Amino acid sequence: MSEPDGDWRERVLADFRRWLDGAAPLPDPGADSAAVEAPDPDLRALFAEFAALRQEVRLQNREQSRAVRDLARAAEGYEAAAGLVQRREDDLAAFEARVIRGAENRCLRSVLGVRDALARGRDEAVRLHERAGLFRRRPRGIAGVVEGYELALRRFDRALAGYGVERVKTAGHPFDSRTMHAVEMRRTGHGGDGVVVEELLGGFTRDGEVLRLAEVAVNRLEPRE
Repeated sequence: MSEPDGDWRERVLADFRRWLDGAAPLPDPGADSAAVEAPDPDLRALFAEFAALRQEVRLQNREQSRAVRDLARAAEGYEAAAGLVQRREDDLAAFEARVIRGAENRCLRSVLGVRDALARGRDEAVRLHERAGLFRRRPRGIAGVVEGYELALRRFDRALAGYGVERVKTAGHPFDSRTMHAVEMRRTGHGGDGVVVEELLGGFTRDGEVLRLAEVAVNRLEPRE
């Protein structure tokens, strides 16, 4: 059931009066203006607060600068350590590559001895094949033996080429002390002075590096002084 209109108006007015009674009184416009002026600010306290604030800002900037310097030094230290680790890894990889290369070269040098044996067998078979004449027959099957040696040598050379091994060119070429060792000096009318006239032992290189020196006989037309 709704209340009469007069009752709620009375209650509202009563609440408003209570609020007015509890509110602070307004200053009298006719009163002395000096009495109602705000008190003078405490400048010392204000300056002290500003000084403290400025000091705090300086401390914060100093700490920030120190933190930035520490971070920069840490970054430099990390970069230096990372560079050192990378150099150590590179050195280790290079050392490992040298060890592997040296081991391979030793094995290849021992394999070259097998090739020398095949080449000697081929040369002897060729001589037997070429000695045949009117009163001397070729050994039976010697042509097949020569062909077998040739086939084995070709396969051998292909396998060596897979490791970058190449044979040094000697006969008919000028003597090269970097890849050849002169074991004989001969005077022949074939070729010029200092030209290899015969290969006594084959020489080999691997990727430009001497694996074994060739032993050769060199033509010497002019006597040494």
